[in-house]
Amino acid sequence: MAPKKKAAAKAVAAKEPEVVAEPEKRKAEEVSTEEAPKKVAKIEVKEEEKGGTSESEKDAPADKRAAIKEAISFSPQDTTLNVIPMAGGVLMALTEGGMQYLVAGARSNVGMKAGRYMFEVRIVEALNPAEASNSTLRSRVAAPRQLLKVGFSTAGSPLVLGDSEESHVCFDAESNFCPGRKKTQGCAQKFTRDQVVGVLLNLDPSSPNVNTLSLFRDGERISEPQPIPESLHGKTLFPHVSFRNISVQVTFGAQPTRALPFKCRGLGGAAQADVVATKKVEPKGGKCEVVVPVAFPDEGTFDWLDAFLAKNPDYVELSDRKILEWAASSGVMKGPKVAGSQASNDKPMFNFGLPALDDFSVQRVLQSVTSVIPRNYVVMEVKSNLLQAERQEVLKRFSPALFKRVAHVVMGEPNDEFKQLQQDKILKEKQDKATLEWKAKQTERKRKKEMDERQKALMEMKKKADETRKKVADEAKKKAQAALKKVQSETRKAEAKKKAEEAGEEYVEVEEAEEEPKEEEDVKVEVKEEEEKKADEMEVDEEEGPPVVELTEEEKNMWFRPPAAGISGDLAASVLNLSFGKFSIPESSEGFDDIRFEWQGAEASRAYVHKWVVERKRTSRIEELEPGEWFLTKNQEWMKLFADWQAKQRTFKNSQAKELAAKELAAKKRKEAGEEDLPEEEAVDDGDLQNVADVNDTGKGEPLYKDFTFEDWALLQLRYELHLLQVAFTKDAADPERAGVHDTHLAFYYTKYFKKTLSPKAFAVSDNTELTTLVKDAIGWGADEKVLTTTLEEDAEPSACLKMSEDNRRERQRRIDAGDETARLKFMPAAISQPSKAPAFAPAGPAGVPMGALGGAPAGAFRPPLGNPAAKQWGGKGAIYPQMGGFGCKGGKGAW
Repeated sequence: MAPKKKAAAKAVAAKEPEVVAEPEKRKAEEVSTEEAPKKVAKIEVKEEEKGGTSESEKDAPADKRAAIKEAISFSPQDTTLNVIPMAGGVLMALTEGGMQYLVAGARSNVGMKAGRYMFEVRIVEALNPAEASNSTLRSRVAAPRQLLKVGFSTAGSPLVLGDSEESHVCFDAESNFCPGRKKTQGCAQKFTRDQVVGVLLNLDPSSPNVNTLSLFRDGERISEPQPIPESLHGKTLFPHVSFRNISVQVTFGAQPTRALPFKCRGLGGAAQADVVATKKVEPKGGKCEVVVPVAFPDEGTFDWLDAFLAKNPDYVELSDRKILEWAASSGVMKGPKVAGSQASNDKPMFNFGLPALDDFSVQRVLQSVTSVIPRNYVVMEVKSNLLQAERQEVLKRFSPALFKRVAHVVMGEPNDEFKQLQQDKILKEKQDKATLEWKAKQTERKRKKEMDERQKALMEMKKKADETRKKVADEAKKKAQAALKKVQSETRKAEAKKKAEEAGEEYVEVEEAEEEPKEEEDVKVEVKEEEEKKADEMEVDEEEGPPVVELTEEEKNMWFRPPAAGISGDLAASVLNLSFGKFSIPESSEGFDDIRFEWQGAEASRAYVHKWVVERKRTSRIEELEPGEWFLTKNQEWMKLFADWQAKQRTFKNSQAKELAAKELAAKKRKEAGEEDLPEEEAVDDGDLQNVADVNDTGKGEPLYKDFTFEDWALLQLRYELHLLQVAFTKDAADPERAGVHDTHLAFYYTKYFKKTLSPKAFAVSDNTELTTLVKDAIGWGADEKVLTTTLEEDAEPSACLKMSEDNRRERQRRIDAGDETARLKFMPAAISQPSKAPAFAPAGPAGVPMGALGGAPAGAFRPPLGNPAAKQWGGKGAIYPQMGGFGCKGGKGAW
């Protein structure tokens, strides 16, 4: 019988039409209407007759109870967003803009709690929407492209059949029976277009097939009764269909349209006592609600939403995370994670490798559909819902004639119910983590124990083998000794007999006393291994289960559950930094019909927003900030002046060297002529630096900076550039709530403004605080807000910083002369860093060479080392800065 059935099934499969892609996006498949399945059914009946079997289901008896009153249909809250109900029980699905990859689902409004009833489904159209032509991309979509599942589910369960372990049971068109997420192949025959499929659920306790699901095709049974999961026993089960790229007609008649081998009523003819109808939720005031949650990122936003949806199951969430869940339920596989992505809970990554899904076409289709289909929606957009302009764009999509537009402000200190919810989730996450760690330890302990047992077993086997070898050797030795003794005994007897005969005496055989062999006492080794084995068997694991964790005091005082390690927050950092300055709570003037404050009142919420934004401004950076005209002008003047000062110092050093050489030559001539040496000039007191009118000439052509070393120039540059940065930041940010550059973002803003890096290590310090201590006479940090401060006036001249640098140098030199070596500075060459590229204005330097032409630095500026960093710092051969002989060296010609 079985081979004939398989052959018949193969014949049916061979005649079933295959779906062939066509250029049109929505074109009905041309399918043969042969009656092959009916022939197979007849063959099966004949086989059953030969075997003497009959249909296990019996005719339904007459039922005089009151019939069902409710009209059976599909309510909007129990259908996916891509389902379009049509007249005559036809359900169609959207197939545009990526919808062809998502499974549609629909659950009826009437469910069974007792009895035996059925409903019917027929594929009326098979569609071939356009898909990605790349075969690699197409492989990301679960086969088959056209899909149909028919079965039952519990109220409130996921709308895609097979997406729940304990609340779904169904057959699919590929002959599989699917209890929950499992799939059992070959439990039924396939079915295709224009065939009426009957789905029968038996909940009659008097029937031998109670709690089973059966499948019929055109009135003939194509599956044996399949037991439904025990988790569904005693529950109300609702007819449910899931489909993709097809249109189906679902019939809930009182009698089946295709007669079965036995009498059976359809769900439309069920007794009222055997069914349960879901309550139709009428919109308040005749309008559906559009809820716009307004909440701060990472402050319970999605946890509040989940709790709201649990209390209001008739609301549909519109968010990117729901689309991702829908795609996963539809069997669409995501691609590998992209490094450096800006994914978040609000905007997760769409990396399916399918253009229609990755380009957000699905979101655009849903925006169009939801605006015209009345249903209660929750528009979950964390960033957009906090911005007034984007909230207004959301409201424009929903007509006030169809929808009541409501804002839910969720911010501030949460209520006790939400706090408890957060505590429970924190505790659960902590307990799950502890349990995983405990299981890992148990697994490792078990592995080590098994390894020890294997070692013990090997040692025991080796010991037994040694004992066996020893025993065999001992037995062989005993046998050899016994044989030798026997030979010796016989020899002695023969000699004794011979002597007796020679002496004429009668030989009397004397029994020799046999020596009892000393049996070697088996050393009963109280084998430690045996004891250990018994001890291991009797050992009771000290930890009978995973440890029970508790919340710390800090965790008990948390209002909101922090994001788990390795999990993105509600908003990407860059997105948050760009938008948080415009965060606000909604106002009635924006177009909302109602504004509901969940935790705090309107005034408290406004105060909370202001405080949150101000605090965030203090610690966040402005990604889009660009240097303004004031800074560009000042920086250009500074770069030119800095190079001029260095060039003048170089010129002075060269002239000083020539004067020294001339004096030495004159002294030599006087000595040769016998003349006395001229008295040395007394050192002139430099006096108060603040009284110096011209830093380029303090007398006799000497510049104030004549004794500057590399470290002094580096500190001068640091002092003035940090002053410029702080002043320019306050001008360009143009926000009184941003007091200045925050400590954590100093390097970021320095690079953005000066196009070069700032590293404290180059100055032989570890952090920004120690760095600014080097120039504390001009730069510091605010005590409360930890932002950059300057003691200089806004338009302070660079010469003021130069005087500070010279004063600092003199004090440092006095300490060194007094023997304090800690005052000596040793900076790295990167302390005077170079811009990443030459500025566009680049004025000409000496000899017509433009400033910045060499590595982007001004002409005459210090260069990074070209030789050995361990060489001498200044002047001479091998100097770190081989500036044509360095400072004061003979033969120098003035070039750095």
